[in-house]
Amino acid sequence: MVHKNIIRRKICFIDFDMSVTGGVEQVTARLANELSKYYEVHLISVSQKGRKAAFDLNDSIQYRVFFKSDARLRDYIVGNLSRLRKYLKANKIDVAILMGNYPGIVSIFVKPFVKTKFVFCDHGALMNQWEQKDVRYIRLITSKLADKTITLTKQSMNAYIKKFHLKKDKVDYIYNWTELADKEIEYNSQSKKILSVGRFGKEKGYDMLLEVAQRIFVADSDWEWHIYGDGETFQEITALSKEKGLEGKLVFHGNCPNVSEKYKDYAMLVLTSYREGLPLVLLEGKSSKLPMVSFDINTGPDEIIEPGVNGYLIEPYNTGVMAEKIIDLMEDDALRKQFSDMAYQGIEKFEKELILQKWIALIEKL
Repeated sequence: MVHKNIIRRKICFIDFDMSVTGGVEQVTARLANELSKYYEVHLISVSQKGRKAAFDLNDSIQYRVFFKSDARLRDYIVGNLSRLRKYLKANKIDVAILMGNYPGIVSIFVKPFVKTKFVFCDHGALMNQWEQKDVRYIRLITSKLADKTITLTKQSMNAYIKKFHLKKDKVDYIYNWTELADKEIEYNSQSKKILSVGRFGKEKGYDMLLEVAQRIFVADSDWEWHIYGDGETFQEITALSKEKGLEGKLVFHGNCPNVSEKYKDYAMLVLTSYREGLPLVLLEGKSSKLPMVSFDINTGPDEIIEPGVNGYLIEPYNTGVMAEKIIDLMEDDALRKQFSDMAYQGIEKFEKELILQKWIALIEKL
């Protein structure tokens, strides 16, 4: 149980664009909503391209948007300096939680001018983008200046310590939780539908998904692959799907606000990403008792899937082997049921109450 007799401190989440239907925004909304039961919670969206926040927020959360038009990163940094400093001072914010690289770099330079403690949350993985110098330096500067850096996995935490020489007491890892872990779910062993969920961006590997789909679907197959999400590569991928003759086999649903409620209709979950931090979709799949197939990328999948027990981890970007493993599951009802029965293996470390306790302990310590 989370201790109820805590001081009602003031905390502020800072995200880059809360109108985006991304994993970071979903996690931000969930954390803000839950912590608003214990703290006065503020939420700043540095920019906002959409009309409103993509995920529902509790009425008690004080939500602000600083910029409603596009700008260069440097302009965001300069423009944010005065606005954020005034906001944190006026509202006497105790802890600011920076949700990702760009919120981190546009906010961290305010730190010397306020009493607020700063927590930098890296929702990716340091080594996934190590060769991208701009992103590497953003992470270096933000983590060095922040009071605490939080990663999504132990592997990423160790990378920060090794590569940036952070002291061990300045960095820790806290998993995301899954909302479905406590629900009674019955696996649909009769389903002949594959599921993938995620924003349409280059890093999500939808180009590889098309390659896998071409290998698994034959003319008389009665299976379908349903994909939920939207983003900058949506039109490109849907057009390529038609060119490759996959129309009718790949079903694109676009954004779905409550997509986690759809998981029960599917036979398995597939993740084809080039990189991840801690894939929320795999946590939701695990909680929904779905067999899962994912590339063994840095970081996250190997902390969620136990190979051969509740899913398969595939050598990164080997679409041929991924197709083989998916076909194995398509052709073997008993194997899918066996994996489903073992899906909850290791789920206790992703339980909501445990994760909340860690966040509250962090805030109280700061």
